[in-house]
Amino acid sequence: MKHKIFEQLKAIAYVVFLIVGGYMVASCSEKDEVSEFDNWRDRNQAFVDSIAHVAQTNADGSWEIIKAFNLGDDASLYQGMNNYFIYVKKLEVGTGTYSPMYVDSVRIHYIGRLIPTAQHPQGKAFGKSYSTNELNETTDVPTIFCVNQNLVVGISTALMHMHEGDRWLVYIPYYLGYGATDYTKGAIPAYSTLVYDLKLARIYRYKIDNDTAWH
Repeated sequence: MKHKIFEQLKAIAYVVFLIVGGYMVASCSEKDEVSEFDNWRDRNQAFVDSIAHVAQTNADGSWEIIKAFNLGDDASLYQGMNNYFIYVKKLEVGTGTYSPMYVDSVRIHYIGRLIPTAQHPQGKAFGKSYSTNELNETTDVPTIFCVNQNLVVGISTALMHMHEGDRWLVYIPYYLGYGATDYTKGAIPAYSTLVYDLKLARIYRYKIDNDTAWH
């Protein structure tokens, strides 16, 4: 299973790198050196648009497009506006029977990356719960969060559609991430698309599940 997931992630990263990398070369062909973050906003938009197309095509049936939870119920108002949706590649299907609500807490395994670049073909990692760059559920302890605190809109949106045991690759446009300003002293540049490998390990219901220790 781990090998299959790795191959899926590698294939997606390769295809998107070709798209974004081609845009980068075309837009910077007159420069001898290219900074990793040159034309970052345009390259990220090209990335999101390419992922949106893959998700809309949904050739293998494993993709889902989800409107940001804070934009109301009518998705038709945002048709064609790719930055108002998250794009999900479902890697594993869990056995849970319900999703967390906005006031609930969760434990998640995750690694967050920027879009692929020449310097970081799999995307530069900016945060993770793993002890290495790969998930080891035997030893790694999932991080606890409240769905409505200290999470970007894109992550909260994803979590409220997941079940325990689900593992998703979540693509979050800048508008539902850290926005149009640099974050953590530029570690996440403005207009960055966020790519999370996210597994929902546990749900703690508000005022019901009081023991949040990891067993």
